[in-house]
Amino acid sequence: MLRMYESSSSRPFTGDGSANAGPLAGIRVVDGTTWLGAYAGRLLADLGADVVRLEPSDGSAERWQGPRLPGGTSAWWAFVEAGKRGTVLDAQEPGYADRLARLLDDAQVLLTSEGPAALRDGGLDPEHLRARHPGLVHVSVSPYGLDGPYADRPATDLTLLAAGGLLSLAGDPDREPVRPFGTQTALIASLHATVGALIAVLVREESGRGQTVDVSAQEAVAHSLENAVQYADLEGVVRHRVGSAPTEAGTGLFTCRDGWVYMVCGLGGYPLGWDGLISWLDAEGVAGADRLRAPQWQEAVWRKSVEAVAEFRVIFEGFAADRGKQELYEAGQRFGVSIAPVCTPDDLLASPQLTERGFFREIDVDGVSVVFPGAPYRFAGAEVGPQGGPPPAP
Repeated sequence: MLRMYESSSSRPFTGDGSANAGPLAGIRVVDGTTWLGAYAGRLLADLGADVVRLEPSDGSAERWQGPRLPGGTSAWWAFVEAGKRGTVLDAQEPGYADRLARLLDDAQVLLTSEGPAALRDGGLDPEHLRARHPGLVHVSVSPYGLDGPYADRPATDLTLLAAGGLLSLAGDPDREPVRPFGTQTALIASLHATVGALIAVLVREESGRGQTVDVSAQEAVAHSLENAVQYADLEGVVRHRVGSAPTEAGTGLFTCRDGWVYMVCGLGGYPLGWDGLISWLDAEGVAGADRLRAPQWQEAVWRKSVEAVAEFRVIFEGFAADRGKQELYEAGQRFGVSIAPVCTPDDLLASPQLTERGFFREIDVDGVSVVFPGAPYRFAGAEVGPQGGPPPAP
């Protein structure tokens, strides 16, 4: 069976190039992803693509996973499916292959997020698609890529975090690794997939040819390990878990009156921004600030010592104890100090910067207005970001 449905608040597909339609107006995307790649479809929808979500007749199980919004829909589902339309397509029903082919005939991009065996079972393997739809951009997100010994190995967010190396950096050094909150591998893989999709669409516009974009979630995670790979490559240093404790004076988390700030005034033993920091503390008349001008604070060995880290913390947190994180952020910026408040969700919702830029917007989900984060980019003359809620249940 094939049925189209969409949220009443979703953006209509115009297919034109008008300024308000978004940079991807005229691009149709068929989204056949699981949890691992669904955010890629959301990002393409934010850019104006007409994204058609495939679901079985009884709906995706991810619709009802917790935590749920007031109307009962999964908060995760609402977030990654915002702005998409919906189509019921059951692989077990007669005529599935023909109906799928007709959908893909009208599309420029296909998103999937399963291994090669599952793709073959669903008639979505790259070889078949290239023969039947030579102009189609097939963005294949999968746990380990479309080839290699792990290609069909099952995976979860936790196992992909481990396989990609992120767990080796997360947590305290003397304890087990800590899994980051949420489904981080899905977000990481989807971001890489979106970039690949955009490049492939540009090539298609120039050549008329489609291609397969093979995105391994494991490789995407490995590509996102801060500077761990560069340290190993350039300096022969293998980074390990260090926890939240600072590794040198002037850098790390520091308490203040209403929470925490994060500051970077040293990196690799080099006193980056140190002069600005001392000028700031001097201007505030901070006790002990003069001691930080001693020559030893320019030396990497001393700056990274336990004694130096502890002495600096006492001085700075004594100064910050009666100051708020926003106050510290604004004052530090004036002196060229790299410092930022550690924001709570409420802090972000009240942020004057995000408010002025219209970052947050209210989206209807199950008849309830829900505040959504907007797109992390802006385009002159184009409306980008979530324009509607997720498609209703079939």
